[in-house]
Amino acid sequence: MALAVPGSVLAGGTVVSGPARVLDGARIVVGDTVVRLRGLESVNEDLYCGDGLACGRWAVGKLKARYDGRLLSCFGHFVQDGAEFTAFCLDGRDDLGAAILRSGLGFATLDAPAEYRDASHRAVRLRVGLRAFGGAVSMPGAEVPTPDMKARFGNKSAPALNTL
Repeated sequence: MALAVPGSVLAGGTVVSGPARVLDGARIVVGDTVVRLRGLESVNEDLYCGDGLACGRWAVGKLKARYDGRLLSCFGHFVQDGAEFTAFCLDGRDDLGAAILRSGLGFATLDAPAEYRDASHRAVRLRVGLRAFGGAVSMPGAEVPTPDMKARFGNKSAPALNTL
């Protein structure tokens, strides 16, 4: 699926190209630049699924196997006074973020493009990638929902947890 780079990204934006090295589920190094993938939540090795399965380590390993060394082109902007480069990236003609979400190896942010949210919802329905583990996804030391928290958040997960 080809990326339709938003006009706001191209207008005055920066292009970074080169071989990739995956840091986690939302950050890669392209050439010499650390790129934060727009529209993706970070999936890191400290993520656990279900009954304590190290699904984050598994997902990051899959991303490294798939993308390390690939030539990527990223279109975006430096933000936070130039401290971070946030971008949409292409692997050939394929939108990297959408591909990660379609394979269930990442999470879409709330402000992600509709295509990303749709890909993430589809991965949930098909139970692929991280969604295949079932249950809650949490970080070590994350706040476990108490009955009081469940009452405050209703059927939604507590902020520290993300339900697959």
